[in-house]
Amino acid sequence: MTKLTNNVSKRERDCLILLKEESRGDFPMRLHEIASTMHIKPPTALNIIRRLKSKGFVDAQDGMVKLTNSGDSLSKSILMVHRTFESLFCQSGVPESRACKEAGEIDFLINRENAMKVLKRIDSPAACPHGKPIKV
Repeated sequence: MTKLTNNVSKRERDCLILLKEESRGDFPMRLHEIASTMHIKPPTALNIIRRLKSKGFVDAQDGMVKLTNSGDSLSKSILMVHRTFESLFCQSGVPESRACKEAGEIDFLINRENAMKVLKRIDSPAACPHGKPIKV
């Protein structure tokens, strides 16, 4: 099996980003909210959470899930890579909605250091095409 750059699968990436963008302060998300938002069954969500917990990226207790410090750091890194490549794609003529989808397919595979090189190459925009800050 190929080792992933950030040690997460696509589904694990989706869960990390959901927890980062949808959590309300320090209040954890419920497992059923995660399953519903990700459009997966609760047992599938539970398996994803268990994998993320074993990697040290989330804390889960009594159906409540929140990012650990390392999970928060990884999710910020993935978001930075996502927004960098989304910007690159848009600058290259890819429509905004397609650029977001394409970036989401690769953002968890690229390390932050290489994304920083790409960001510099595209003149370091402060925000992605959706107006969200690239450096989170």
